[in-house]
Amino acid sequence: MSEARVSHSAPHNPFPGPQPYRAADRGYFFGREELTKKLAHRLMAHPCTTVFGPSGAGKSSLMQAGVIPLLEEAHDFRVVSVDGWPPGEAPLSWLVRAVFDDLELGDASAGEARIEALDEAILLAERRSERPILIYLDQLEQLLFPGRDAGEAIALIEAVDRLAQKPIRGLQIALSLREDYLGRFRDRARGRRELLEHGFRLGPLSVGEMVRSVCRAAEEGRPRQRWAEEQVRALMLEVRMPGASASEDAEVQAAFGQIVCRALWEERAAGRGGEAGAVEAEAILHRYLEATVEGLGALSEAARHLLEEHLVDGEGHRTLLTEQEARGVLPPGAAAEVLGQLERAAVLRAEEHQGSRYFELGHDWLASRVFQRRREREQEEAERKRREEEDQRIAGERKARRILRTIAAVAVAVAAVMAVLVVWALQQRDAARRAEGDAKAAQQGAKAQAARARASSLMAGIRELLAKGQPAMATKLLLEVAEPGEVRGWTDVAFDVLELAVPIWTMHGHRSSVWSASFSPDGRRIVTASFDKTARVWNADGSGRPIVLRGHEGVVLSAVFSADGQRVVTASADKTARVWNADGSGTPVVLRGHEDLVYSAAFSADGQRVVTASEDKAARVWNADGSRAPVVLRGHEGAARSAVFSADGQRVVTASEGKTARVWNADGSGTPVVLRGHEELVYSAVFSPDGQRVVTASADKTARVWNADGSGTPVVLRGHEYLVYSAVFNADGQRVVTASADKTARVWNADGSGRPVVLTGHADRVYSAVFSADGQRVVTASADKTARVWNADGSGTPVVLRSHEDRVYSAVFSADGQRVVTASEDKTARVWNADGRGTPVVLRAHEDWVNSAVFSADGQRVATASFDRTARVWNADGTGTPVVLRGHGEWVTSAVFSVDGQRVVTASFDRTARVWNADGSGRPIVLRGHEGMVQSAVFSADGQRVVTASADKTARVWNADGSGTPVVLRSHEERVTSAVFSADGQRVVTASDDKTARVWNADGSGTPVVLRGHGEWVTSAVFSVDGQRVVTASDDKTARVWNADGSGTPVVLRGHEGMVQSAVFSADGQRVVTASDDKTARVWAISAQGLQQCLRAATTDCLSAEMRRTYLDESDEAARKGYESCERSYGRTPFYAEVDPP
Repeated sequence: MSEARVSHSAPHNPFPGPQPYRAADRGYFFGREELTKKLAHRLMAHPCTTVFGPSGAGKSSLMQAGVIPLLEEAHDFRVVSVDGWPPGEAPLSWLVRAVFDDLELGDASAGEARIEALDEAILLAERRSERPILIYLDQLEQLLFPGRDAGEAIALIEAVDRLAQKPIRGLQIALSLREDYLGRFRDRARGRRELLEHGFRLGPLSVGEMVRSVCRAAEEGRPRQRWAEEQVRALMLEVRMPGASASEDAEVQAAFGQIVCRALWEERAAGRGGEAGAVEAEAILHRYLEATVEGLGALSEAARHLLEEHLVDGEGHRTLLTEQEARGVLPPGAAAEVLGQLERAAVLRAEEHQGSRYFELGHDWLASRVFQRRREREQEEAERKRREEEDQRIAGERKARRILRTIAAVAVAVAAVMAVLVVWALQQRDAARRAEGDAKAAQQGAKAQAARARASSLMAGIRELLAKGQPAMATKLLLEVAEPGEVRGWTDVAFDVLELAVPIWTMHGHRSSVWSASFSPDGRRIVTASFDKTARVWNADGSGRPIVLRGHEGVVLSAVFSADGQRVVTASADKTARVWNADGSGTPVVLRGHEDLVYSAAFSADGQRVVTASEDKAARVWNADGSRAPVVLRGHEGAARSAVFSADGQRVVTASEGKTARVWNADGSGTPVVLRGHEELVYSAVFSPDGQRVVTASADKTARVWNADGSGTPVVLRGHEYLVYSAVFNADGQRVVTASADKTARVWNADGSGRPVVLTGHADRVYSAVFSADGQRVVTASADKTARVWNADGSGTPVVLRSHEDRVYSAVFSADGQRVVTASEDKTARVWNADGRGTPVVLRAHEDWVNSAVFSADGQRVATASFDRTARVWNADGTGTPVVLRGHGEWVTSAVFSVDGQRVVTASFDRTARVWNADGSGRPIVLRGHEGMVQSAVFSADGQRVVTASADKTARVWNADGSGTPVVLRSHEERVTSAVFSADGQRVVTASDDKTARVWNADGSGTPVVLRGHGEWVTSAVFSVDGQRVVTASDDKTARVWNADGSGTPVVLRGHEGMVQSAVFSADGQRVVTASDDKTARVWAISAQGLQQCLRAATTDCLSAEMRRTYLDESDEAARKGYESCERSYGRTPFYAEVDPP
């Protein structure tokens, strides 16, 4: 690739700076020769390939300077290339024009944006030539930015999918986008298998790779330059990713590496020399920043204001700014140009987050320069003000002297002069006092500013860690934020983190990749195997120091316990397996005989035998004490990667590089059952506990669940983005956990139903994942040198109340917050402990769906409303027979007690509300007037009024005794689904199908506050007890917590998989309970204090000393002590404090 000849006539800088390499730069594009060939082969093998990776990883460069020229030269490809998607241009029309232009088909029809036009263009291209065609669509994330028309993006995706499915020989499609938009792309392309099936991830270059490629490129420049590798290495280390270790393997921020190299080459070519060191690199970036801002011309001052006032804090740390906020800061019409230019120049880095984008400065050095410029400007401004004040003072003194001369001329007594002096002295004293007060206020302001700056810095670090897939570390950093309730965005990010699967504990200590990790049968210990040639036995709670099993002469590839937990068997590249005492005592039994490395070793259930699998294509069954010759199982056509016994010890299942798994009789008799279907090598195969099924893991990115006798069709578990290393069942055989090179583990239903739980957090490939015996936890092993323990359900928050057999319509706390009552389409109401423990009380008697259920104020009773046209009053403990309230002519939608518990108000589809005695005595008061069905009815706290919500788009406030005329609250554009008083009865909050909630004065005066933000119908809205907040529930599957006055941004509660029917605060306002169509109710902590408790419980991992230095700005000593204190608080030994004997 990079041997293409380059003309040596004119000077040429071999470094493109922040822009990608183009085809013309091919002679300078080094370091990715193998990847170029690999991606070219991948493109030719599949109709469509999606290339993705982080921003700045070099996707465009690889395609334009590597892959495309290779395909053109080696296979005579014609190329259609679209490298950007201008706003205002329909993407499909843009692509059609590119096809006509690049393939020289003539002019496209004006405004052509039909799928058929693209089909016609490809048909015409086929007729013109038999040469193959590559359609390359770059920067597809631009179509997914907020504000872009989703329909246009979907139209393009549909058109590309049609092309990918056409039986056109030689038509290949390459899609390219940033990986932080990959999830959104998959949502848009859901069900389009050709677009999603074949991915190719491109990561950033490492320091070592960058050094080698940079030095080669410098030698190819015109004129040639020779750069010393050591000097370039120091420079590249300075532009490595934040938080990365100072090593050859650290990933480089390529844009900044290229910027520095380009400027350095120019300076040396101009004869200014210089050494490629860190100081020069920082100065280069500073000059580059100034040149970029100046290049904006008339908009340069607006850009400086944006950078200096909104993207660094009071201490010079980088801060985050949403795109909406940035547009508000910049002059009207200037935002697109300023933000676009700064982002293209890598001065700003943009990331996608929850449907929007945020910006931050691209490098700490840029932040340093921006902060320096801000301070210089502030000093200049202060000096200007000082000079103005000085001029005013001098002018004032001159005026005062003239006045004094006049006074002296007319004064007749010393007393007059003394009076002036006394007044002056009093003024001076008052001025001194004011100055002292100003100084104290300034000191307090400085402290507050410093606190805000620290909080901004921490929030930026938290988002960075989440973007890097380190939720456990983000969790710890969230807990470092002081007064989190006052920090913008803290609550939202805390919820985001708690929705992720966070490891309970990470095991540090191995000196190289950890290849496997498994629990002891009692779940109290974990054994890990590592490339550092050791196995280690850990306490599963993290306490104490691990036992190190040392003796293998090659890397250790697997380690597992015997069924009684007394022994461990290991497999190694030194061609042996070894059986150890798990406490480290004694000498291991060495099992020798394999002719190549041993991939796996496992005990039989009785611990009497061991089965091993080897690169020599055989599996062997040994006596665990080493006596007798092993039984050899031969037949695989490739290396045997794993071998395990069935639970009864009668069979063995093996996995092979020959793309098959085989089920053998353990004594070697008979013919094995061959399980065929994988498209790549099979890494592992394991029996289910009952021996009836086998689960396999393969390099084809899937796991498969087979019948062990080979009958039927396997269940295919798809979802991993890279090869799957291992897959195992849990103890009841209902779930499978897989480990993958995509850095995740996933927990699946073994029958393939539902979505897997994704365990994200490892920084490198996950080699193995295994359940604990009780199935509650998973332990993973990774190339990032750690093992991690997770909750198998990925839980952290909220508490899920699960047992209803159909949709849950409402969920409400008892007044003391200890219980929750739910109402369901399964015709029952259920009373739960709010912490999820125990078994719910089931209230069963309704003959149709139960729509609502609420406690009485004392918690002793429950009132339910049902589609069977009745309401019922129950004892909350389920005893006795409920009181039945009959009379409505249609479905009853709600039933609520008065505060004193003496009455119940019901709402019905018969357009009425009714007020009943709770004991069923007497006749109800009927409230008539609504012109549509009544959705809800609720008493005021004093019981004197009732507020109703109706499909006639109004809410109404009535006297509870039926007297007088109701107040009508009118302005919703669709039906009103609920209406509730505030505790003081002064306000009403309503929810509507118009996607809003509204807060009204209960007497109808004034204009309501409109709460907008939900994407679908709002199903309920309720005040907190203090009336300061409102919680809403919606068909968009979320609940939201708002300030009742409409100020600020709502907290969004995500996690339900169906419509959220209701959401209610606990009495103390610390929690919210939601009810959903997904058949669950959930209890959420919403206060900063409650979220902090959830964050502390989520993980016991600790911020490393290096992370404390990076994100907490601690000194080396303070960072070390902070890390050690955290580890020891969990009963663990800081891992870097361990010194292993040689």
